[in-house]
Amino acid sequence: MAAPASSSRMVGRESELATLLDLIDEGRSGRPRTAIVRGEAGIGKTRLVRELLAAARATADADPPLVVAVGPCVDLGPIGTPFGPVRRVLRDLADEVGLDALRAAAGSSAAAANLACLLPELGDAETEVRAGELAEAIEVLLENLSTDRHVVIVIEDLQWADAATLGLLKTFATTLRGRHLTIVATYRSDDIDRFHPLRPVLSELDRSRAVVRVEVAPLTPGEVAEQVSALAGDGRRRVPRTDELAARSGGIPFLVEELVDLEGPELPETLRDLVLARYTRLSAPAQEMIRVMAAGGLNLDHDMLAGVSTLDEAGLDAALREAIDARVLVAAGTGYGFRHALTQEAVYAEILPSERVRVHRRYAERLHDAGFGAPDDVAALAEHWLAARDLPAAFDATAVALAQARRGFAPAMAATLAERLTELWDQVPDAGPRAGETLPGLHLAAAEAWHDLGESHRALRAAEEGLAADPEDPLTRAALLRMRFVQSFNAEGRNRREDLDAAIAILEASQAAEATTLQSRTLSNLALLERGEAAARDTAQAIALAEQAGNDPALAVALTAEAWRLADENGLEEQALAPLERAVTLDVSPAMKSYVGEAYVDLLRRVGRFDEACLVGEQHRADAVRAGMERKSGTAFSFVLSRSHFAAGRPAEGLAHARRARRYADRGSRPSAARLFASHHHWNDESGIRDELLADERTSIDEILRKNPEKHSSWVVERGDTLLTATGTMDAGSPSAAEAQTTAAELAAIATGDHPGRVQRAAAVTLALLLRDSPSAQHAAALRTAAASWPSEGLAPLHAAVVIAGLADAEGASAGERVALWRAALETEPGRSLAVWHRHLAELRLATALLDAGDRTEAADLLARIDAEASIDGVARVARWARELSVTAGLAQHDVPATGDVIAGLTPRERQVLELVAEGLTNPQIGERLFISPKTASVHVSAILGKIGAANRAEAAALYAAAS
Repeated sequence: MAAPASSSRMVGRESELATLLDLIDEGRSGRPRTAIVRGEAGIGKTRLVRELLAAARATADADPPLVVAVGPCVDLGPIGTPFGPVRRVLRDLADEVGLDALRAAAGSSAAAANLACLLPELGDAETEVRAGELAEAIEVLLENLSTDRHVVIVIEDLQWADAATLGLLKTFATTLRGRHLTIVATYRSDDIDRFHPLRPVLSELDRSRAVVRVEVAPLTPGEVAEQVSALAGDGRRRVPRTDELAARSGGIPFLVEELVDLEGPELPETLRDLVLARYTRLSAPAQEMIRVMAAGGLNLDHDMLAGVSTLDEAGLDAALREAIDARVLVAAGTGYGFRHALTQEAVYAEILPSERVRVHRRYAERLHDAGFGAPDDVAALAEHWLAARDLPAAFDATAVALAQARRGFAPAMAATLAERLTELWDQVPDAGPRAGETLPGLHLAAAEAWHDLGESHRALRAAEEGLAADPEDPLTRAALLRMRFVQSFNAEGRNRREDLDAAIAILEASQAAEATTLQSRTLSNLALLERGEAAARDTAQAIALAEQAGNDPALAVALTAEAWRLADENGLEEQALAPLERAVTLDVSPAMKSYVGEAYVDLLRRVGRFDEACLVGEQHRADAVRAGMERKSGTAFSFVLSRSHFAAGRPAEGLAHARRARRYADRGSRPSAARLFASHHHWNDESGIRDELLADERTSIDEILRKNPEKHSSWVVERGDTLLTATGTMDAGSPSAAEAQTTAAELAAIATGDHPGRVQRAAAVTLALLLRDSPSAQHAAALRTAAASWPSEGLAPLHAAVVIAGLADAEGASAGERVALWRAALETEPGRSLAVWHRHLAELRLATALLDAGDRTEAADLLARIDAEASIDGVARVARWARELSVTAGLAQHDVPATGDVIAGLTPRERQVLELVAEGLTNPQIGERLFISPKTASVHVSAILGKIGAANRAEAAALYAAAS
């Protein structure tokens, strides 16, 4: 037989390789990217990635240094082993950078302990790890490693990825960040039907602008001819005509290679015959060994193969040597692998049913005798027993795997394993004692795991399956009813109040200690549906039951429900602080402490205690980071801290937290992050940047508003703020006036409609300030009535004072009355104040009233103070209005300011941009230096030229040099 064919170089794929190399370059330069490489089996995805890594390593001396980690997914059946490819990536990273560097990159001891569940060498693993915390630990690790290294992660064969890995990949699609990071993942497109679990993950990845899909297409006839020429070598090999090869192979490189390696002019009749051609030329012992190996998967350790093969040591060695020489197998590490997955699949299909049962039983017995301690072994054991048709043994192994998944961090795996046990339940004797729980209990466990993953529809289905199994245990039935209520509400927006009522009736009749805690949790759910006395009764009972049970987590939830009731239903935000102040002292998990802490900090902000909110919030955020929860809980704190710092007049700190919130926000939260920036840029007189930001985020904003119409009110308030003017002299026929009328009507509907008190008051304040430009007696009357009904605590009295003063402006009250009303609006108690933009705007309105009253001296002093303070506080728009009013009133000269004064009037970001302009940088270069888009840089430059009165960039540079 002629020497086996083997192409020493990759044919074609120039464009695909160029695309991937561009992504490698972007990752190296600090723009993290992800590539999804797809193509059918045998198309050359692995070869393409191998060529990519070779090219990347050829520049390994570049800065930053290259680190490569590869995590192949292994076909271990429909369940697999949790985080299998991630374990292999971590091991590669440890080999590349060392364990000490890996621990340092984890960022905290808690994160390192989480990662030790996947890589024990990192230290003692946590006994209980939440899936979100593990995903976050991996994100932090990759981000920190990529700070001074170019980290390239390869995940191969996603079609075989386990549920836990797919869940992690879906999270990474929207939250993974890094400085110098490139991720390449491959999958077989012909394996992905509409029911495949990878399909929704791919949809999520497609939405990310950082993800590029690379389609590996079949070779053209010309490229097939080129491959044949490379394979034929000196031309003495007899090969079929290249046009026939191209037609029969479909341009699949693996099939071309197999066809070229055949002797004789005849081509196999079927694809199966072609793939099996090398196998059929082997001796009978080698064929038997290959069939045994095919039952074990794509790769197999030598000791395992020796343990399950019927051949003796010499016979096995001879069979292996023959298979490797024929290029059916390749040596790989301590074992062997099929040269291509297509061969393994075709050979496995050749195994007779009776032989398949025997072989899988030998595998299962071997794994069982070995102790099956490794995660891959546990999953494989269950699959082998199932294939061996030993359902009781498969059931037992699956129960062991479920226990491991519960201990280990893998709710997706736990849910899938629990569901498999429910499928096998009726086919196994004594299933309950074997599993250690009931069938409804398994369904409940699956529902809880899907709930932890945010998979509401699957959790709902599991809860309904559990109820259909007619649970005899009252507590299980009550828990399933509560779960069905929660998931129906989350998945369908459906209020199944009857489920909560039925659960409470069951729990009230139970004497079990566990019933007390579950009843407390259920009453906390019920309180969110109630109003008035019923809600107060439910939260009071939930608190009492949690205290009786001595269960701090249930007590924390009940106290938070009570705080929401007081704040949102009754507007008693100051009183709502008390239950939260108690809740934050309880002995609960870091995740629960963050949940309660976020509610507490946000409430401090809502009552105007901005400095305290910032101080407490920074402490809670630091606790979340130390606990390894920076991405999820830390991001939630970043949102509220950004709002608090902006409101307190600390724009630099507000922007820092806003950037952090946007960086780690999931897709559903990105519009909220965009609104943070939009509001800041508006008040800071950077309308061009605001408009560009909203244009970039328009699609995600529209999508979230379609799904969550209740969020529309916040955007109406933001739009209303942008329509406010300094003087109230909006041209009645202008587009702005028409938009102001429309927006005023929307604000009125929000201020007087069925919305939480804080939303009503925000809309009312903006509307009262807008009515001077867009007068409406109807709106004014409605606002006056609404303000009179607001609580007498928190910020409500200050907001009411602003509304009344704003109405006085709109209705043309006397100057003396307006002065008195605006003075009242600005009177605050220590530690509490209006948000800084409302305070400076109220001061501007007071200065206007003072001018009308003839008190020019106090007005001039007040306007000068606004001019001096507002820009520093991030409210440059009101500072500009104050300067313009001073000039209009003849209180100040409209002189051309000195060069130094001009530069000083720029925002900190504008001064950064001007400095780079003076260095001669272009807009794209400025964008790269400041990590902003070239378009944003252009907007900054245009604004700077206008503010400093420069005609062009050269003149701006000269002004900067003069000022410096």
